[in-house]
Amino acid sequence: MAQPTGRSDKLAMKRGRPTADEIARIEQAILSTARAMFLAEGFDGVSMEGVAAATGISRTTLYSRYATKVDLFQAVVQNTLALWYARPQRPGVSDVTDIGSILRSRVDEMAAVLVDPLFRAFLSLTMSNRHRFPELGSMMHELGYEAAVQLLAQDMRSAAERDGLQAKRPEVIAQIIIDAVYGWFLQHDLVRDLTAQEIEAQGYAVVGIMMLSRDQW
Repeated sequence: MAQPTGRSDKLAMKRGRPTADEIARIEQAILSTARAMFLAEGFDGVSMEGVAAATGISRTTLYSRYATKVDLFQAVVQNTLALWYARPQRPGVSDVTDIGSILRSRVDEMAAVLVDPLFRAFLSLTMSNRHRFPELGSMMHELGYEAAVQLLAQDMRSAAERDGLQAKRPEVIAQIIIDAVYGWFLQHDLVRDLTAQEIEAQGYAVVGIMMLSRDQW
């Protein structure tokens, strides 16, 4: 899984028209730098001029891509969620066919994200601004929660096909598993910082219970 970072990436700009690779590198540098600055200073503490200077580009270059700070912030949110929730490429997972093992592997991936300090900081930043920018909630739901549900549901469909079973309602089962793990995390994390191992143990228990009724999936 590609992991966003909390550091800024300052560019050494060259003269002349940038190549396609350089344009992509400029775009990623802008988003990485803006993300680091938003996390460190909050939405109100960041200026477009500051982002341009920290990235090593002109204000004209930045404004040609993002007309306002709100546009830039939304792009940072979308980019970060896409990186976090892109389909993981964990070594060996593609060779596993047992659905129980696959779901436990997905729990491992979920736990790793939930305990990541950068994820926690980024989630806090977006949640604190969601009322100012209502579209953030929809974006987070679509790129985060719905993407995770569809990932698990596809795992279940593929496993059902391999095992000669009918996939009756994989999205519903995926929602139950994710809600059980994430909901448990939210409640217990209010009391103390949880470890990845604790989240995994809870997730394995949920998967184990769900496996008992696999014929109803």
